[in-house]
Amino acid sequence: MSTISAIDHLYAFEDGDTISAAMGISWANGETGYGLQQYWNPTTKQVMETDFSKHPVMLFPQPYSSKRGSLVVPEQVGQQWYYGNISDEGGILQDGKVKSKFAALFDVASIEANGMTFPAIQIKGNLATEADHTDKYIYYKSSYKGKAFTCQQLIPIMTAVGDSYQVTVNYVGESGNGDNVLSNDNDWCQIVATLSRSGSPVDGSASYKWQRLVGGKWTDLSSVKSVTEITANSLKVYNAAVEGIEVFRCVVTYAGKEYYGMAEVSDIHDPFYIEMGRSQSSNAVAVGGKVTYSPVVYDRSTGDPSSGWSFAFTFTDSKGDVLSDLTEKNLTYDNISKYDGVSVRLEASKS
Repeated sequence: MSTISAIDHLYAFEDGDTISAAMGISWANGETGYGLQQYWNPTTKQVMETDFSKHPVMLFPQPYSSKRGSLVVPEQVGQQWYYGNISDEGGILQDGKVKSKFAALFDVASIEANGMTFPAIQIKGNLATEADHTDKYIYYKSSYKGKAFTCQQLIPIMTAVGDSYQVTVNYVGESGNGDNVLSNDNDWCQIVATLSRSGSPVDGSASYKWQRLVGGKWTDLSSVKSVTEITANSLKVYNAAVEGIEVFRCVVTYAGKEYYGMAEVSDIHDPFYIEMGRSQSSNAVAVGGKVTYSPVVYDRSTGDPSSGWSFAFTFTDSKGDVLSDLTEKNLTYDNISKYDGVSVRLEASKS
């Protein structure tokens, strides 16, 4: 039996922002164990972690073309990065350079991934300040062959005096840091999960367990050479373990409590791919809206539809918990909103 998979992410929104494509993340100095969140300590009046002035991070767009079956490089003409909002005021670049008012926060950069060079923005200054510790968004707008897209990245800003725990996930691919797409240039991906306390990695007795979403249920993984190699908080995934897009989860137990980190790995070696057929171009669902899917499997070599496939959907929340009350027929704004976003995994199988 042949099995392939694809995944989509749905968000509920009430304004005009558009969310499409994905944003890649790569730590400029190659660190692991740090997340994009910033914790502001109102007592000391400083960032507890992550301090971007010490640990700069690069964001880069990851547009994916189903027809090409690969990531594609955005067109440079008309591309723009935005801070806070998509407007002239929020535009970071002018004539390809960082505007003076943003010079302390950002640098123009680029990154190599999957044999291609992507534009990037490096965050080198702290976005949390004494006057402003609210969540921030970074947007990127461009196009590919005239088709416009926008991707966004949330930078959570939290006020914290005591302890706050979160699992951060970092990717290291064979072709470089931040890569979670298996391809001819990238035969494995290493996922590193780290439990952080108020942004700082926890040292000590945290235990890590790795799972894969199989048939709508989380299944514990064992270490198998050249398939799924596990070393404590690290999972190294090879293309033998991935059909299309696979979802993994790290369950971290510390001081009697469990914390979760989610990860995805894509394989674009496969001869077939799924076009999910989402009923709207954006994965942001407006008030009163509803999303449906009309999936089709294509032969990557010819671009023609392939027949005889059956489809099965699985829906999960931000912790990876499977949502039994959702089906492909009731993906409404209200249902997506109550879970603060929903991941849609589609598995196609053929005897």
